[in-house]
Amino acid sequence: MQNPFQRRLRKSGPDDGSSAEPTVPRQSYGTAAEARAGVRNPFHLLSVRLFLIVFVSIVACVAIVGTLSFQISKGVIEKKVTAASEETIEQIRGKLDLILGNYENFSIQFITDKSLQDHVSALGSKSSDEYALFENQRAMTNKLTSMAMSNADVMNVNYIPINTEKYGTNVLGTGNLKRETVADAAWFKQTVELGGKTLWIPIQENGFQGNDQPSFGIARFIRDTTGTGAYVLLIELKATVLGEQLQNIQIGEESRIRLLGSDNTILIDNVETGMQGQKSIIDFSQSGGSDVSGSFVTNSNVGEVLAVYRNLDKVDWKVLGMIPTAELVRDAKEIERMTWLIAGAAALLAILVGVYVIASVGRPLQKLRNLMAEAREGDLTVRSDNRSRNEIGQLSESFNDMLGQITELVGQTRDNSQLVLRTAADVGEASRRTAGAAREIAVATEEIAGGATSLAMEAERGSDLAGSMDHSMRQVKTMSDGMRQSAEQVDQASRQGTEHMASMIRKTAETEQMVRSMTEKVGRLQESTRSIRSILEMLGSVAKQTNILSLNASIEAARAGEAGRGFMVVAGEIRQLAEQSRESIGRVESITTTIQTEIEETVEALGQAQPVFQEQISSVKEANGIFHEVQARMNALAASLENVAESIRLLDESQLQIGSAMGSVSAVAEQSSATSEEVASLSSEQLGVSENLVSLSGQLEQVSRSLERSLDRFKV
Repeated sequence: MQNPFQRRLRKSGPDDGSSAEPTVPRQSYGTAAEARAGVRNPFHLLSVRLFLIVFVSIVACVAIVGTLSFQISKGVIEKKVTAASEETIEQIRGKLDLILGNYENFSIQFITDKSLQDHVSALGSKSSDEYALFENQRAMTNKLTSMAMSNADVMNVNYIPINTEKYGTNVLGTGNLKRETVADAAWFKQTVELGGKTLWIPIQENGFQGNDQPSFGIARFIRDTTGTGAYVLLIELKATVLGEQLQNIQIGEESRIRLLGSDNTILIDNVETGMQGQKSIIDFSQSGGSDVSGSFVTNSNVGEVLAVYRNLDKVDWKVLGMIPTAELVRDAKEIERMTWLIAGAAALLAILVGVYVIASVGRPLQKLRNLMAEAREGDLTVRSDNRSRNEIGQLSESFNDMLGQITELVGQTRDNSQLVLRTAADVGEASRRTAGAAREIAVATEEIAGGATSLAMEAERGSDLAGSMDHSMRQVKTMSDGMRQSAEQVDQASRQGTEHMASMIRKTAETEQMVRSMTEKVGRLQESTRSIRSILEMLGSVAKQTNILSLNASIEAARAGEAGRGFMVVAGEIRQLAEQSRESIGRVESITTTIQTEIEETVEALGQAQPVFQEQISSVKEANGIFHEVQARMNALAASLENVAESIRLLDESQLQIGSAMGSVSAVAEQSSATSEEVASLSSEQLGVSENLVSLSGQLEQVSRSLERSLDRFKV
């Protein structure tokens, strides 16, 4: 096993062969006095870390469990309360639908009552007198009053005329309702548009007749026996009919129940009566459910609430229940408070555990750390007095054993250092003698390598010259091949020229023959033209005589008088025909004259072309002779080029042999040079190793002396 002190000395020893004294590296935690004073950062202490781990683990576990319990309890309570609230709101919705349904049935009695129908027909009859109309109105008012008094929740029942021209403007029934106060109301017009369907009118704060008593109503369209609209039935009901259904009903602490209109207006609030007519700030689009029913958490004018709503079946109104979310989790807050109490108790317990850990772990470790710091300073006589059976006691026992072994190791190392010092002196002397011999071998090897290098350079130059000559011979061969190909092409061109010249001679002779034939034919054509001219002169003479004869005939016809009129016409026609013949003969004579002139010019041109063709035939024959002479000389040149090519081939083979020989000489020279250089390199390396060995011997001696001084620092 390698001595750890030897590793430390090797790391601290000089790398450049200098005589610097090796130093023992210091640790980062300072002197033994500083170690006994304690670590500057308390979070670096193991005991503090263990305390923090225990403290954070216990408190975090308790806090997490308590928070989860609170959240689970909160969720369960919210679900239970939501389900109970939905059931309560559903019951309220059912009761309100039942009440509204009863009043719808009550309103149907006014439509189906036979006496009321008869009174309506009588009031619309134009044949009735004023007294009969008054009696019908009185009887109808009494009937409506009796029907209204049959139900304690009905405040007023009124028949409001639609067609004032037919039924007048008097409102029949109870109370003092005036038609002009309701004729422009939206509910009145909507009732007429519905044509008999029930219309529920939201709560009116001052009632329909302005008596400062809140009420709501039901309106229907009343027809006469002809099916024409006659009246609008208005049944005014007490607002308490609806309010009583919401009173004394709670779905939780601080909860409230509202009845909302179709436009989200508050009709009834079971907590604040002054909220009627105000807009609800609850946004039902946040529910994420249907428009008929649902529940969701939202903000209101009383804070965050759980909103539960149901739509009525009879009318587009909503029953809305609101519970503050703070009230829902009020009971769960007890779990949260208990969680923090338990977390505080757990924190106190964690502090006690931390104190115990510091006392049982931290302090013994600090003592052991201080002893190690003293041992690091060189005092190997220190020992730990901890005799406990736990891991720290076992660590103290191992520390004591380690110091004992280190003490023994330091003694052995001191003895070995003396032996190493003597051995280093012997090795240094042997290394110096080896270095001298290596220098002499290196000088001789360098001289051999120099001669081999010169030989390799000369062989390389000869090889380059052979290569250059080979390149020149290849160029000459290439040029010779090119000349031979050019000569062959010229010979081929001469043969083609000779053939073309022969063909041209034949064609030129044929052309000359054709020109001669054309000259003869043009001469005959000229003779024919002269004959045509003679004929035209004769035709002109005939035309003149015909004209004279026609003139004579005209004169004779004129003499004959009426009997010669027909002959005079024929004579006139003959004279015109003779005149036309004269004009045609004149035109033909002009054309014939032109043709004769052109024929004469053609004869003259052909006469001039014939000597030119004869000269051309002579020139072509001379060119043909030149082509034959060129062909003969090119054949002689081709034969000479064949001889040159054969000479170049023989010279190329000789050049290849010379190049191969020079390459072999160059390879041998390079191999010899490489071997010499390798031997020189090995000799230089051997010299370096010898010199390095001398240096290492000196360093070994210095390290041995430094090791003695370092061992003297230890107290054993």
